[in-house]
Amino acid sequence: MTKYIMLDTLPQWMLAIVILFILLLITAVVYRICILAVSKPGVTIGRHGVTVIDRVGSILPYGLPLLEGLQNFGQQILPDYPFSIMSVYKKTLMPFVLFYVTHPALAFIVFFVLYYLFVRAKSPIPDRPFIRFNVLQAILLFLINSLLGATFRALPIEFRMSLYGLMMCNTLFWFVLSTISYSILKALEGKYSKIPVISQAVRIQIDN
Repeated sequence: MTKYIMLDTLPQWMLAIVILFILLLITAVVYRICILAVSKPGVTIGRHGVTVIDRVGSILPYGLPLLEGLQNFGQQILPDYPFSIMSVYKKTLMPFVLFYVTHPALAFIVFFVLYYLFVRAKSPIPDRPFIRFNVLQAILLFLINSLLGATFRALPIEFRMSLYGLMMCNTLFWFVLSTISYSILKALEGKYSKIPVISQAVRIQIDN
């Protein structure tokens, strides 16, 4: 009972760091186990040497820009969509979005964890180019979504609530959704996505 009281008295940001540190350790252990399993004969490898582990690992980082896009644009326009779409959203993604909104520090912690694991030159997981490409692309999409969201929120509220503001919000929302959906589909296929400018910037970063 005393342990639970002590945990409740800790600040939320400290609990978030502890939880993410534990998740990071678990992820590293699971990753090493999966790599050992994949290195054994009989494990299926996709085209161009892309394994099932690469595909699954490449999908997960796109959750960060997806939540950022839903926070910035989805919450404003989705209530105006048909009830069936809103009902599906409430049962699937909305709990994650609410958790994301109420814990803003988590986005930056996840950002730096992804950067440490996959992006920096002395990364502990440097031999997975397909995962690294998708992680870099997810980080870039997250930064673009954050910039677009901050710019949109800086506009006068009269414009944001007007017809033109809602049209702009819809456009930005579908840009976010389409780029992430396309990237996830390509990752499932074991292929590199080709988003104009964004994917090219990622490849330049990898080549450097």
